[in-house]
Amino acid sequence: MAQELLVATFDNLDSAQRAARDFRNFETDGVGLKIESGVMVQKHADGTCTVLDQYTHAYWGTVVGAVTGGLIGLLGGPAGAIAGVTIGTAAALGGRAVENLLDSRLTQTIEAELKTGSVALILEAKEESTTEVDEVVRGYGGTLFRQKLAW
Repeated sequence: MAQELLVATFDNLDSAQRAARDFRNFETDGVGLKIESGVMVQKHADGTCTVLDQYTHAYWGTVVGAVTGGLIGLLGGPAGAIAGVTIGTAAALGGRAVENLLDSRLTQTIEAELKTGSVALILEAKEESTTEVDEVVRGYGGTLFRQKLAW
């Protein structure tokens, strides 16, 4: 299983929470999804994104992976301003390195999809099959973006 960046965007918090719960259940049940790190963020009217700590911690703990932290910064908020989470190697990587790692069209598309008030689940994960995640996101009316991560 190759490591991937998975970004699922939803119009509302309830849908994002339900999808996060299902992803966590897939991992617990051994369905072929292994989440390395994850975070739930919400986009605000001023263009910033904030981590929804109370939901993020419940599903994935307090460590945010390098790519996840960097993507948060690219989408609308300095990673250093995220309260209550630890940015792993994202601080060492810096914005430029993350920009080089991620496809610029992908980040622009995600940014356009993430409207004011919407919520994104940003995961660094390994999955044996894309079917389960695809069906969950689609079932809750979300949009899913994927990119393989090559270290």
